[in-house]
Amino acid sequence: MSIKSFLYTAPLFLFTLVSCKETIDIDIPGAEPLLVVESEITTETDSSFVKLSLSSDYFGDAKYQSINSADVQVNSIPFFSLGNGLYKPAPGFVGKRDSLYTLQIKYNGKTYSAKAVLEPMFRVDSIFQTFKPKEGFLEEGYSVSYVGFDERKPVKYTYFQSGIFDKVSQMDTLQNDLVLFDNSVTPVGRTYSFELPFTRFKSGDEFFCIFRSVDKAMYDFLIAFGTQTSGAPGPFQAPPANLPTNITGGAVGYFATYDVVRVRYQVK
Repeated sequence: MSIKSFLYTAPLFLFTLVSCKETIDIDIPGAEPLLVVESEITTETDSSFVKLSLSSDYFGDAKYQSINSADVQVNSIPFFSLGNGLYKPAPGFVGKRDSLYTLQIKYNGKTYSAKAVLEPMFRVDSIFQTFKPKEGFLEEGYSVSYVGFDERKPVKYTYFQSGIFDKVSQMDTLQNDLVLFDNSVTPVGRTYSFELPFTRFKSGDEFFCIFRSVDKAMYDFLIAFGTQTSGAPGPFQAPPANLPTNITGGAVGYFATYDVVRVRYQVK
C-alpha cells in the first residue's frame, strides 16, 4: 500500500516568504505473517490451553487467521484442536507446582518451543475490611486488605487482578488494572497485610481477586504488554513493537505457567 505525506519547508531566510508543498508516495512492503502463540498451563482444572493464529500486516486491515492444523504438545501430552485456533488437553488436566513444562508446536514445516517452570503462589489467608472517610477523589467506604504469607525465596513474581460481582448482570466484572509485584517488596517468612490501593466498597458489595504466580519471562512480557496498551496519548504513547517472547523458532506471543489463587469476599 502507499502512504501519502506532505512535507512543508519553512522559510530559510527572513526575506523568503515562499513555501513549497510536495507529495511523496512511499511503498511499504508487508511483512511475512508470524505464528502468534497464546498459551497457559495453570493449576485450575481444565483451564490450560494453547491458541494459535497468524500475525497481520501492521498497515493492513485483514483479520487474524486462526491455525487449526498444528501439532501441539506440552510435556509430550497432546493438545487437541477445538476450532478457532484453540487447543486443549484431554479433560481433567491440572498443572503441578514446581514443575517444568515444555511447549512444542509443529506447523507448516517449522518447530516452535518454549519452557517455563510453574512457580507456586504465596499463601492468602484472609480478607478484611476497614472503614475509611472521604479522602481526595475517594468517597467514604470500606477499603479491602488481604493477609498473606510468603515463604518463597526472593525474587518471585505475582500477577494480580481484582473485580466486583455486578448485581445487574449477575456476572463478575474484572477491573482493567494490570498489577504486578514481587516478594522483594513484601515480607518473606512472616504474615503481613496489604491494603488494595484506590478502592472503596459499600456494604453488600462482593469483591474478588485473582493471584497468579509468574516467572521472570512472563513478568517481562506483562510489563511490556501494559506499556503497549496503556493508551497514553500523543508523544507519551509507546511506539508499536513486538513484545518480548519466551518462544523460540520465530513465533511471537507467550507461554505462561500459573499457580492460581482466587479469593472472594462480601463487604459487611
